Amino acid sequence: MADIEQPAFLAIGESLQHQDASQTTDIVDENEMAPANPFEALQARLQDHPHDVIAWQDLVNFAEDSGDFKLINEAYSSLLKVYPNTIQAQIAYMRHSQRAYPIGKPKLVDQDVIPTPQTLFSQWLKQSPDVELWKLYLEYVRSSQASSRDVVKKAYEFALRFAKKFLADVSPDYMTARMKKTELAEHHKRIGLFHPPVYDHKAPIELPIPPVLRSEERALLANWRKYLEFEESNPLGIEEKSMLAARIMAVYRKGVIKMRFYPEIWYLAYLWAQSMGKGDDAHTFLKNGLDANSTSFLLNFAYSELHEQSILNLQATANADPKKIEEKKAEGHEIYKKFVANLKIELDRLEELHIAEGGNPVSQQSGQTQNQGPMVPAQNVIELEDDITQKENEFYGIVDPAAAEAKERELERERENERREAILVAKRVELGQVNIAWMRYAKRVGQSAGLRNVFKEIRADKWVCWQVFESAALLEHQISPTADVAAKIFELGLRFFSSDVDYVVRYLNFLINKCDEANARALFERIVVSMEAEKARPIWQRWLSYQMSIADLPTLQKLDKRIADTYPKDRAMKLFAQRYLYLGIEVVAPPSGIDAIASHDLQTPLKIPSVVAPPHPTPVQAPLTSQQPPNVSNGSHVYPSYNPPPTIAPSNPAFANARPPPAARMASPLQPPKRPLPEPDALSSQKRARRSPPPPPPPQRRQQPPPPSRRWGSPQRDDRRR
Repeated sequence: MADIEQPAFLAIGESLQHQDASQTTDIVDENEMAPANPFEALQARLQDHPHDVIAWQDLVNFAEDSGDFKLINEAYSSLLKVYPNTIQAQIAYMRHSQRAYPIGKPKLVDQDVIPTPQTLFSQWLKQSPDVELWKLYLEYVRSSQASSRDVVKKAYEFALRFAKKFLADVSPDYMTARMKKTELAEHHKRIGLFHPPVYDHKAPIELPIPPVLRSEERALLANWRKYLEFEESNPLGIEEKSMLAARIMAVYRKGVIKMRFYPEIWYLAYLWAQSMGKGDDAHTFLKNGLDANSTSFLLNFAYSELHEQSILNLQATANADPKKIEEKKAEGHEIYKKFVANLKIELDRLEELHIAEGGNPVSQQSGQTQNQGPMVPAQNVIELEDDITQKENEFYGIVDPAAAEAKERELERERENERREAILVAKRVELGQVNIAWMRYAKRVGQSAGLRNVFKEIRADKWVCWQVFESAALLEHQISPTADVAAKIFELGLRFFSSDVDYVVRYLNFLINKCDEANARALFERIVVSMEAEKARPIWQRWLSYQMSIADLPTLQKLDKRIADTYPKDRAMKLFAQRYLYLGIEVVAPPSGIDAIASHDLQTPLKIPSVVAPPHPTPVQAPLTSQQPPNVSNGSHVYPSYNPPPTIAPSNPAFANARPPPAARMASPLQPPKRPLPEPDALSSQKRARRSPPPPPPPQRRQQPPPPSRRWGSPQRDDRRR
C-alpha cells in the first residue's frame, strides 16, 4: 500500500498542470429501467427537474443512510455535474472516498465504485477558490503514515504555490488597508459571501436556485455588480499585478459558483478575463456559463463572437489549413443550432401547456394555416337557448349568480389565454432574433451560399416569424442589389404572413425605396381588398404618404375619396391632415412625426423631447408676507396683513408722501392699499357662499397591488425550496 500511495501524492501536482478544468465524473444512465426504489425515483425526478434542491438533498441523504459507496458515488457525482465546485458536496464526497480507501489499510471497494482521493483532488484543486478544500488536501497529506518528510514538504509547496492566489485576503496588503476593511465586510454581508459552511452530512447543502427576477433577486444581482466593481478598483492597494489578478480571478470564481444561474455574472467574468489577456479563462467562463444557462442570449451571442474571432485569427496566420478553417466555421454553425434547439424545446413545452388550457396554437403548423380565420364551432340548440335566456334576464334585470359566475370564469379564461398567447408570440420573435443573427454569421463566413443554406433550414421551421423573411431579403439585397432575389423572399413570406400588417408595410417600404412603383401598387391593391379596413389602416397611410411624393393633385383627390369611402366615420379634416403628415408612422421617438395641422389647428399638444423642452419660468414672488391664500370657503374674505420691507420704508417722515420717479416706481414692489377695503355685507356674503364651490373631498388612499407572481413563460423554477 505504501508503494502505491507515495507516488500518488507526487502525481497530483503534475496531473493538475495538464488536466482540463471541465473534467467531471460521468453520470450513470438512469433511463434504462423504470424506478424500482426511492433512489431511482429521485433520480427520475431530477432528470426532469435538475434544479430541485430538495430532491437533491433527499438523494444525498438516501445514499448517505444506505452506506453503499456505489449509491454515494452516483449521488455526489450527479450533484457536482449540475452544481460544479460546490464546496460542501466536494468535502462530503472526499470524506467518503477517504473512508473507502483508508491510508495504510486494505481498501474497502474497487476503484470503479468510487474515485480515489487522489483522483478527486486532481479534478477539483486547480479550479476551486475555496480554502477549505486546500486545508483538507494538506490534512490528507500530513495524516498519511506512508508519506516521507520529502513528500509532505513537496505537497505543502504545491499547495502554497496555488493557494496563495486565493489567500490574498490575509496578505500584508490587506493588513495595511484597514480603512477598507469595513467596506469590504459590508459588501460580503450584502452578497452572503464567506458564510461558515457546515460539513455535517445531515446538514442541507447550499445550492443556487434559478431566479425568477423578484425584487430581492434583482437586489442581490446589483450588490454583486457593486462588489465586483469594488474588487476591480483594487481597494486594498495591492501593487503586485499578478497577486491582484489572482485575487480578482478568485472573486469571479466565487461569484459564478454562488450566482450560477445569473448570466450577467458569467459575462462580467468573461469581460474581465479578456481585458487581462487571459483568453483561455475567458473561453472557460463562457463555456461553463452556457452549461448553466443554455438559453441565455447574452452568453450565446458572446460565445459565437469569440468563436468567430478565433476563425479570423486562424485565417490571418501564415499557411493556414483551409480544411481546419472550414471545420471552425462549421463549429460556429453548431453553436447557433444548439441555441435554437434549446429555445424551441422551451417554446414547444409552453405551447403544449397553452393548448392544454384551451388556447389556440401559435406555431406555424402548415403552409397556409396562419392566413385562415379561426374555426368557429356551430352552436347547438342548448347554447342558443342559454343565450336567449341570458338576454331576457338582462332585459328584466334578473341576475343569475351561477350564470354570472360562469361568465366571469369564461372571461378570465379568455384573458389568460390571450396573455399566454402574447408571451408565446414574444418568445417566437426572440427565436427569430437568434435566427437572424445566425443568418448574418452565415453571410460573413460563407457569403451568399452560406446565407441561403441557413435560410432554407430556418424557413421550414414551424416557429419562423416574419422578421426572418425580411432580414433574409435585406441581406440578399445587400449582396445583389440588382437581382430580384430579395423580392422573391418577400413574396415567399407573404404566403405565410399576408394577414400581418407589419410585414406588409415592411414589404411595401422595400418596394417603395427601390422605386418599384408597379409592384408596390400591385401589392397595395392585392392586400387592401383582402383585409379588414381598420386592420389595414397603416397600409393605407403608408400608400397615401408615398403618393403625396409622386402623384399629381387629381390622383391624390381620387385616393382621398377611396379612403373616405373605406373609413366613412373618419372626419374630413382628419383625412385631409393625413396627406400632409410626415414621418407619422415611421418614427417612434418623440416627436413622433411632424403634424403641424394637429398641433396648430386641432389644438393637439405638440410633442417636444425633454432635451429641448424649455424650462418652467420662475414664478414672481409678491411682497405679501401671508403664507395662506384668502379664505373664501365660508363666503367671507379675510385679507392678509401687510408689512412693508425695511428697504422701502422712508427714512424721513417729511418725504413719506413724496411720489418716486417713474424708474423707481417700475422697480419698486407692489404698494398696499392706502385704506382698508370695506367688508362685504351679509347679503353678498350669503350669495357668495352659495356660489362658492364645496371643499374638495379628502384624497383616497390607493390600494397596494398584490405581490407579483411568477410570469407565465418565465424560466421554470422548482416548486420546492429548501
